[in-house]
Formats: sequence, structure tokens, C-alpha cells
Amino acid sequence: MRFLIVAGAIAVACTASVSAPASALAPASALARASASASAPAPASALAPASRSAASPAPPRDELRSFICQKALDPPARAVSIQAVMRPLTGTAKMQMRFDLMRQTKPGGPFRLVRGRLLGSWISPAESTLGQRPGDVWIVNHPVVDLGAPATYRFRVSFRWIGAHGQPLGNAEQSSPNCWQPELRADLLVRSLTVTALPSGQDAYDAVIGNRGQSGAGPVEVDLAGAGPQQAATVPSVAARSTARHRFVAPACTPGAVLTVTVDRSRTVDEYNFANNSLTITCPASGGSQGSRPLHSITQ
Repeated sequence: MRFLIVAGAIAVACTASVSAPASALAPASALARASASASAPAPASALAPASRSAASPAPPRDELRSFICQKALDPPARAVSIQAVMRPLTGTAKMQMRFDLMRQTKPGGPFRLVRGRLLGSWISPAESTLGQRPGDVWIVNHPVVDLGAPATYRFRVSFRWIGAHGQPLGNAEQSSPNCWQPELRADLLVRSLTVTALPSGQDAYDAVIGNRGQSGAGPVEVDLAGAGPQQAATVPSVAARSTARHRFVAPACTPGAVLTVTVDRSRTVDEYNFANNSLTITCPASGGSQGSRPLHSITQ
């Protein structure tokens, strides 16, 4: 966090801390990480003098600015950040802020609270007297990283002013713009399997491998089990939002036998969903010599 104190009309100011870069933030939860750094005084020579003419409008008592929405393929690099600014009301003894991060997982659905360190709790300036002078300003930079996707995020920031005897003097609430975080990684799945009888007495097992993600993947491991010894093959690549096919030639499947096709068994591809990487079905009854016996087909 960064705290800026401006004392009196001559605008004597000092900086108490500087926020850490997103890459240095410690994890807050499985979903999000939030952090604020330790203090480090800045030289007075680096501070620009501030002054306002009598005709200038009074600055807002609470405001949000410097909104950042950083999209990325790698989840830890996804970030959303806001800067909150707070100034005292007459008689203020203490100023406090609370940062809530809201997440919407379906378009038009509700926004729900995200849990994480420094989210949902009231915070106060490190300088306990900040807010007791009319010209004081409190600035807090609040980043959250490692965002799940796809989802839309926004901050809800609450402000409250407390008097010398603990009495509430005022409160306010503001919301940031929305931050859409798309899921950019690959998502491999087995869409279908078709069995075709061959003149040799064996069967051809044609697997359709899909990728419903936004990034291509390859090379991709594909395995077939249940038709004689397990077979493994490699598909050179599966482009984003497309399919690829691979044919296994194996002993004829026995009606009622269980067949399983698995893609990326070793999880070497950076996917966002491994739950759909296998298709398990029952070998159909024979369709006759060289007949095609389509098996269960799925689309996810």
C-alpha cells in the first residue's frame, strides 16, 4: 500500500510505502492473490509541491482510479487492480477502507464475493493520525492476481469515517469497471470413437480429438484401451476450436467389451479442464463384414 499525507495548505507530503509488482505477490487463496507492500520513505525532494487556487473545486472525499485489467494465458499472470483515494471529513479521527472483489461466472448471472487475503476486511492507514488534518490524503493500490477464468471481476470499495469518540461520521461505496478474464488455454477432449471392421479380421478405431480452448496444443498423446493390448499414439497438434483424428488398428472388439480413449494421459499439455480427457463406452454389436459401428459421440 502507498500512503500519501499532505499536511496543511503548503502540501508537505511524505510517502510511506510502494505497492509490490504483481509477480511478487503471495497467494491469497486457490483463486486469487492480493498483497500490499511494506513502507519505505521517499525523499522530500522527489515530491512535487501542490497548491490549489480559491476557485478550484474541492477534491472528492472518496474516489477510484487507475483501474487495471490484465489478461494472460497463464493464470498467475491474470490480474485486476484498483487505486482508492480517501480524504477526511470534518472531525475525522480515523479513516478506513474495505476492498471486496466480486466475480460473475455466467453472463447475466450474479456477482459473488471472492475470498482472499486483504479482501473483505476493513483496513486502516499505517500512520494512525492520518485523516486528522484537513489536507490528508490516503491512497491505496490494491491488486489481485491468479484469477480464475472465464469470469468477469469488479471491485466494490467501501469507505468510512470515524470520529474521536468512535462515532460514525460518514460512509460511501464505489464500484470499479468490469474486468473480463477469458480462458485462453487449451481444453482437449475425446469427442467420438468409430469402429470399422477390416478385411484382415481386425478393427479400425477412429478417434476424434477436439480442442475447445483458445490455444492450440501439440504434440498430443492419445491412448486406446480395451481392444487387445493398450495402444498409445501421438497426434502432432490440435488447433484451437478444432478437431483432429487418429486411427488405431487393433483386434476386433468383443460386443459388450469396454473401450476407453484417453487424450493427454500424462497431462503434458497446459489445459484448464482435465475432466473430459477420456471417453469410455461399450463395444457395439457387429455390423457385418467391413461394417462401420459408430460408438457414443459427445460434444462438450
